[in-house]
Amino acid sequence: MRTLLLSLLRMMVLLPSYTLVLLIRLIKWLIAPLALLIQVVIGVPLAWLRVRQPLQPHFIPLPETELPDAAWIAFSNAAEALAADGFIHHGDFRCNELPQGATLWLRLLGQPEQGISALAAYIEFNTATHPAREFVEFSTEFIDGRILVTNNIDLPYSLPAPTYLARVQLKDVWDPRALGVLHRDLVAALPQEVSLSKVEQAARDPARLLADGYMREVQALRAQGWLRPEDDQLRLSWRGAILGVWRQAWPLAGLHLRAANRRSCQLLAEHGIDAAAFIGAAVAIVVDRCPLPEQPAPIATVCAGYEYARFLARQTDPKAALEAVTVELERDAAGTVVPGEFRYSFRGRNDRPDRRIRRLRSFDILLDLKAGLLEVSAMDREFEQASDETEWAELIAATSMQRPLRLGPWLADLDTILPTALSALNVDAGDNDPDSASLYIDEDSNVSWQVVAWTVNDQPLQVVINARTGLIIEYSDG
Repeated sequence: MRTLLLSLLRMMVLLPSYTLVLLIRLIKWLIAPLALLIQVVIGVPLAWLRVRQPLQPHFIPLPETELPDAAWIAFSNAAEALAADGFIHHGDFRCNELPQGATLWLRLLGQPEQGISALAAYIEFNTATHPAREFVEFSTEFIDGRILVTNNIDLPYSLPAPTYLARVQLKDVWDPRALGVLHRDLVAALPQEVSLSKVEQAARDPARLLADGYMREVQALRAQGWLRPEDDQLRLSWRGAILGVWRQAWPLAGLHLRAANRRSCQLLAEHGIDAAAFIGAAVAIVVDRCPLPEQPAPIATVCAGYEYARFLARQTDPKAALEAVTVELERDAAGTVVPGEFRYSFRGRNDRPDRRIRRLRSFDILLDLKAGLLEVSAMDREFEQASDETEWAELIAATSMQRPLRLGPWLADLDTILPTALSALNVDAGDNDPDSASLYIDEDSNVSWQVVAWTVNDQPLQVVINARTGLIIEYSDG
């Protein structure tokens, strides 16, 4: 009866919200045909007359110091994420001609061993009505001249891809390394042999590589009748203008974008790749996985597991420091409480006083003892920027980096504190179900363990233990 009453109450509270949402959607779809007609009637002639593209754009090399702050942050995030997979920085560029009415900033990266090129792009429009956009694109050329491109552009393409070009567009995969893993796995699943010529050209003449790729695409679109030459520029043909406006008009733009994303996910699924596993919070996205070396005895302590996690952490981010460790607890066949997995959380920081920007990044390394795997999560990134030197000094003083968690022989490790914790947790209520043990630095800069268990009535119990002395600091029953 209580459950039924709660359901009815929830329905009564949410019904106005649901009704409003449905009403708004109904109004949108009622006015959509008229809005679409107006956009096509006005937009097609304007696109035919005003949209221009250069025959040969100029990609101007520039030092990192000339990048705007927003582009520098986007490029630094991409470069740091991809460095762990062997991507090399080949240069930064600016293009004032492409796209029209905007400035395009690019960073070119290359993975010479696998023949993969990567572009981190930042587009800054000349009008304030258009927000800046950023995306990452991976490209691989095969020996037959065909090219596979994987990107996370969140706009539909105005024109179809040329016949030599296959696009995988995943608007929801925003982590650069996760997108790179999907591209790499798809390339590996295809039977075609990879050509290394483009990656080699990226190291020799990156600006020429960018220009050649653009010119090949526009010439193919011109040959297919989507573009027309005029003087030293390219314009849309009538059919190109109609198709471009049709794809970009509301509400069809969102439908085209979702359709492209759906087709890309289906293509990946046909080759056994699950794109959904790379969407969501960074800590839930696995960007690297390797087998855990065979052990003479099960890993039972944080220090023992850290020997394996530390190697992967240095590959992922050499400057990152250990911040905390979480151990998932379970019972073995004999009923003994044992660790099931170790999660090591790392955190790094970069300060750029010349830009007054502080960048923070974090990632996890999971030791799954059951599966025998080491897994690296995607990086979670954030930044703070000060407007002047005074604010920068305040930012530095107010957000000092937490002291790293250092492991050593002084540590009362899991095998030492777990019997103490279980005895305290079970002293009143019997044999409770252990859940996890966390090693961290508390607000008083003490290294502490927190062990959590659940009673048969689903009530939480926890005990806090000093990681140096092994003595109980605090006990709580909810």
